[in-house]
Amino acid sequence: MPPPSPHEPVFKPEEPTYQEYQLDLEPLDAPEEGPKFANPWLREVAVLSWRTALNVVRTPELFLSREIVLTVMALILSTLFHRLSDASFITINRILNFYIFAVCLVFFSSNDAVPTFIQERFIFIRERSHNAYRASSYVISSLIVYLPFFAIQGFTFAVITKFMLHLKSSLVNFWIILFASLITTNAYVMLVSALVPSYITGYAVVIATTALFFLTCGFFLKRTKIPVAWSWLHYISAIKYPFEALLVNEFKGSRCYVGAPNELSPGPLGDIKPSDLHNKLQLNPTTCPLIGQDVLSTMDITIDNIWVDVAILLAWGVLYRLFFYVVLRFYSKNERK
Repeated sequence: MPPPSPHEPVFKPEEPTYQEYQLDLEPLDAPEEGPKFANPWLREVAVLSWRTALNVVRTPELFLSREIVLTVMALILSTLFHRLSDASFITINRILNFYIFAVCLVFFSSNDAVPTFIQERFIFIRERSHNAYRASSYVISSLIVYLPFFAIQGFTFAVITKFMLHLKSSLVNFWIILFASLITTNAYVMLVSALVPSYITGYAVVIATTALFFLTCGFFLKRTKIPVAWSWLHYISAIKYPFEALLVNEFKGSRCYVGAPNELSPGPLGDIKPSDLHNKLQLNPTTCPLIGQDVLSTMDITIDNIWVDVAILLAWGVLYRLFFYVVLRFYSKNERK
């Protein structure tokens, strides 16, 4: 066999001993096959609801603090205002004062949710980073757990004040309005808590915005007295709708009120605007100078249907919850990055 030539390669590509191998490279951070979350949505809601309920049971002050506040304040208000069943001009202003304070008490008493959620936010971010559950499951479960407590708190305040003050309003309607108010204000407080960096900032934002809602709800400044540039604040005020619903629940109808005209001027009612119902009934101005419907007309309340106000109030609550969900999704994604 002749020796190989120095110009001839030892291994030739065309020889069968030479083979090319192609490796399948797996791209980095390839998406894993299978579901993103370990449990279905309903199971997540059930588990989170159970865990939240256990936290409430283990820390009863979360529920009892507001329950005690509403109970004590209901007793204090009932002794301060005393009987509100008299059909007099003085009683009208006292009823207006009572209802606006009752609504504001419900809204301001919900501020205790600010530090509660800010503490839970860190747990939520950690668990969401591991895809333990969906943000929507957390939002829905927190609402489900707190609904019975809101119902109890609203019913407690409504029962005490209704019977101690001898209010003419419907107890069931009174309770539903307070119940809806607690749902909406809790949603708003949780939304603010999800946006602020600390509970101190959260308290400041919630108190400032609630005070602004209070100012533009129609009690201090009636709808027609608010400057046009600021009239939109009247309609986004979450206090406007329960306040008007409570007044409709109390004054709607033709119940007569008597008294001297000067007894109305010091209060929020001011100059009386006779309602269409008053003109239609053609009442004697001596025996029945004012009816309940006139109070609603004077307060610039155009919607005299309780359920419309309650529906709008709950719609604001749904909108706050939706924004809360969006913030949680955005916040948890940024934290994982």
